[in-house]
Amino acid sequence: MRKQGADSHNLLPPHIPDDQSCFVTKTFLVRYCEEEIQINDVVLFRAEIDVEPDYLITDFYLDCDLFFCDLSTLGGPTGWRHNCKNYESKAVFKSVQTQSFRI
Repeated sequence: MRKQGADSHNLLPPHIPDDQSCFVTKTFLVRYCEEEIQINDVVLFRAEIDVEPDYLITDFYLDCDLFFCDLSTLGGPTGWRHNCKNYESKAVFKSVQTQSFRI
């Protein structure tokens, strides 16, 4: 069994924050340009809407945000492993891209 944080493609497990209505996929380290990482996380949300004459035309949107964290605060791309116990509190994630999809 691997220790949490030991795998660069699964730094933090997927989760639903208690204070937000969103899903956070696993957090992973991109080590080089054009690297492809399979996320394969699944989440199911249920929406409750009033049954009115127009309920069938209710629009639903999926908003996807891409976040970035500068690893220099955690020892860089090679030193982050030494800070595995503390990186959750030290990491500062900033939104770099947002995309909305009508579903």
